[in-house]
Amino acid sequence: ECNMERIYPFATIEGTKKGIIQKINFQLTTLAESRIQTTEEKLFTKEMYDDAVGGASHTIPIATNFKILKHLSISAGGTYREIWTPNTIAYRNFNETDGVVKDTIKGFDAFRTYNYSASLGTTIYGTFNFKEGKKLQSIRHTIRPSISYSAQPSFDQYYDTYIIDADGNTAEYTRFENALFGSPSRSFSNSIGININNTFEAKVTDKDTTATEPKKISLLDNFNISTSYNLAGEEFQLAPFRMSTALKLFKNELKVNLNATFDPYGLDEENRRINVFNIKNGGGLLRLTSANVNMGYSISSSQFGNNKEEDEEEDNELNQMESTSSGGREDDLF
Repeated sequence: ECNMERIYPFATIEGTKKGIIQKINFQLTTLAESRIQTTEEKLFTKEMYDDAVGGASHTIPIATNFKILKHLSISAGGTYREIWTPNTIAYRNFNETDGVVKDTIKGFDAFRTYNYSASLGTTIYGTFNFKEGKKLQSIRHTIRPSISYSAQPSFDQYYDTYIIDADGNTAEYTRFENALFGSPSRSFSNSIGININNTFEAKVTDKDTTATEPKKISLLDNFNISTSYNLAGEEFQLAPFRMSTALKLFKNELKVNLNATFDPYGLDEENRRINVFNIKNGGGLLRLTSANVNMGYSISSSQFGNNKEEDEEEDNELNQMESTSSGGREDDLF
């Protein structure tokens, strides 16, 4: 595997990167691999090397970012991928004698794919101040909305057809179907993604009377809402809405993660998903389909009033017992 450092080909000699052109960057990642799966009888024989599968993958991500109207951040880029393989395959058309025959064609071949994307985002702040003298002084709401677009064409040029039976029926295949690093995709994707990230923070009066500044606490971390719309789809174009957030309670000792998924599409009489919005099907705007809660609590000996000296003595005793029980010496010679 070989990873080239990120390159800014249009940056100035001083190294400053200003504007959409100077911030264009790319890097190259190359991975070459050979795999052999054999049996004891074939070990180090010609058959073992004939069964070897190899190939190489070259990936070049290209990206840039810039701002418009001072507050809108735009990121754009794409990924170019090239796959090399030493062998390809081909299917012979069906015949009465041999049926369908699959041939392995030795010789270098390659296919190339690419995709591209762009995103637009900004940050919005809102602050609500309470009356002076209150313990809760203010609440700040930070919103980071973003909209993205991504597309990947269909690479039909790498696909062929062959006759599969005596009736003349045909099937499609790609000669790269056995390539070590995958085959070219035929699926055309063209979608828009929407993401809204929210953070709620508060300023409260610090219990420490010597503190000169109010204490900042987190009320709600990363309350995230996301979905996407498939422009190329024929049905169910709007993806389910995914929501997640995190809470910290009891002086940040208890951490709670919440996740939920809401489907905008309704169900028929047999509870099968249909291509009709739930609100038009007599239901609510969204339909809850899954939810989960994950909690973690941190416990330490200091919470139970043990002093540091006692903890150190106990640790030393445990370490000594562990050392001698495994054949060590009490005087730590080794």
